Amino acid sequence: MGKEDNILRKAGTSNPFRVPDHYFENFTQELMNKLPEKEPMPLMSEPTLWERVKPWLYMTAMFCGIMLSVKVFVGVPQKDEFPAISQTEVERLLDEDWEIMINCIMMDDYTLYQYLTDANFNPND
Repeated sequence: MGKEDNILRKAGTSNPFRVPDHYFENFTQELMNKLPEKEPMPLMSEPTLWERVKPWLYMTAMFCGIMLSVKVFVGVPQKDEFPAISQTEVERLLDEDWEIMINCIMMDDYTLYQYLTDANFNPND
């Protein structure tokens, strides 16, 4: 604390900076005189048809390019074609694989019957 008191006594607590007399009375006028002259803004003309259509045309071209590049990289999806199977072959396959399917899904008979009754399963349909 002794050093701080010593410094305060030497330097004092008053503000050594002063504003010149009548400085702010003419401040705005002097500042405006120092600024360069402002150029008048040109009048905006109405945009032409091309200037209005150009962003839409560019956006359309961009989306067409994206679609084309996706089609080139991904390719055309191929149709899944299944061989024609008659109804009797389907029923035979179902009868043969029924036991295998039951074993694979790890479902006991009671759970299977309950599932089929809840689903309103009718084997005659």
